[in-house]
Amino acid sequence: MQLRFRRWRKIRKAEIPDSDKDIFERFGESAIQSILTSGLQPHHPELKEVYVRPERLKNAEKWLTERADVHERRENRLETVEWAILTIFIFSLVVESLQLLHEIGIHK
Repeated sequence: MQLRFRRWRKIRKAEIPDSDKDIFERFGESAIQSILTSGLQPHHPELKEVYVRPERLKNAEKWLTERADVHERRENRLETVEWAILTIFIFSLVVESLQLLHEIGIHK
């Protein structure tokens, strides 16, 4: 097994208007992804604005990229914590084993 330490991904911040960001966050990633990929016009008036205005579609793409980076960064942090816990656990097992062997050797 090869250990590979990756640098945490830099989050590419979406330079978009707060009004667009508010709409995207209110409806969520799944809804915005559906608008971008399905080709079906949404029923909600705010989402229709995203669908019919090319600059808002571009902002939605930027926002989704930022969200994907945030999720990947979180996963990288969790993986780092998991490795740290595993390392500490293995170290403590080795120390306990050495102490046990030392005690057995002394009592004989």
